[in-house]
Amino acid sequence: MKNYLVIGLGVSGISASNFLLKNNFNVFVYDDNKNKAKELKNSNILHKNCEIITKLNEKSLFHIDCIVLSPGVVLKEKIKKLIKEFDIDVVGELAFASKYCEAPIYAITGTNGKTTTANLLDTIFKTAKENSHLVGNVGNAFSGEVDKIAQNDKVVCEVSSFQLEYSQGFAPYAVGFLNIAPDHLDRYKDFEEYFNAKKLILERVGDGKVFLNYDDEKLRKLGENCNCEFFSTSLLPNKIDGIYHENNKIYQKNGEKTQYIVDLSKNKLLGEHNLSNILCAVSLALYAGITPEIIQKSIKNFKAPRHRMEYAGKINGALFYNDSKSTNIHSALSAVKCFDDKKILLMLGGSGKGEDFNQLFLNLPNNIKYLFTFGKMGKKLAKIAKNNGKTNIFQCKDVFDAVVCARKLAEQNDIVLFSPACASYDEFNNYRERGEYFCNLVMEHNEN
Repeated sequence: MKNYLVIGLGVSGISASNFLLKNNFNVFVYDDNKNKAKELKNSNILHKNCEIITKLNEKSLFHIDCIVLSPGVVLKEKIKKLIKEFDIDVVGELAFASKYCEAPIYAITGTNGKTTTANLLDTIFKTAKENSHLVGNVGNAFSGEVDKIAQNDKVVCEVSSFQLEYSQGFAPYAVGFLNIAPDHLDRYKDFEEYFNAKKLILERVGDGKVFLNYDDEKLRKLGENCNCEFFSTSLLPNKIDGIYHENNKIYQKNGEKTQYIVDLSKNKLLGEHNLSNILCAVSLALYAGITPEIIQKSIKNFKAPRHRMEYAGKINGALFYNDSKSTNIHSALSAVKCFDDKKILLMLGGSGKGEDFNQLFLNLPNNIKYLFTFGKMGKKLAKIAKNNGKTNIFQCKDVFDAVVCARKLAEQNDIVLFSPACASYDEFNNYRERGEYFCNLVMEHNEN
């Protein structure tokens, strides 16, 4: 019987461990937090038959046949050498789970917009009465769902760069690639290394179809070397097939033929970035054989997931928006563009990911009324903003202080935008916890 070692006991690692045990494998688990595995077993979250490893070394790795790696884990060089020496297979949790899935996988990747797009595609499938399973980086581990997936079902999978690093065996039926911008530079040495990790998904798709965002110059170039179609927020050029947006409608272009698909006049999602998300989901849905009527109905009824341009409440006549999912510069700039006709009080901060924030402040529009910086990056952000000619900057201790300050300065018809452009780990466990905290602070004084 094979001996599996699961490294990293977040949602993915726990799901992989429990799945392996249900399928009668020997399972060993390891986490950098030495007490985590024991606590999980005692609370029955982790199966009691998992054997805990407290240290990765020659002794603990000698009998291991395969390592299942959680996406947040970075292996140290000395551990990589032992793995190579003992000829141990290493696979990411996503790729591992996908080997047990016979249903077609519709994979969605990119720097921003993945979760919204995946949720919309899942909604479209469910509206079409398909058995759809939403898995991956969206927060629902693939290995926790794979036992429930039948051959004729559909799988919508949000895929991060971390999940693609050890993705051999992952073979999606179709891929939607939304955009690419610098991110996770605390993990990757530079943008090129990050982009290379993302591009692995094009190798994994094999004979499947790829849908690329024509509006993103780097993705447009990728299309020269793969079996792809494009989607665009404006009319596609001659000889380029795909779907595009014009006058609040989506059209499909195939050679000389153009077909009207859906009307977006009742779409509830804000911003051009969300238009790209819709176009990506529609491309994948059409490829899956879903009718325009079903797609139209799904878009009309769809609301953005929590913490993504989420209306949080009104204070002093100003509207407060929770965009806690914004953890990089590209995302924050997209959020700001949603309110180009309003005065914006922008809240930025948290823990850094290695990005150059000069690029944020150089590209901010002129309708930013006040800047509030907070958290671990607060002081640095305030300094960079000032160096880039920004004024009306308030450096705050934490999210609480930033909300209090914004609440006092916000006026009728202003937009208070909580779009941090940073990770949340200085104050919170994740962006969801951060967004929930922000919303609760707003609700204490909400006028609605």
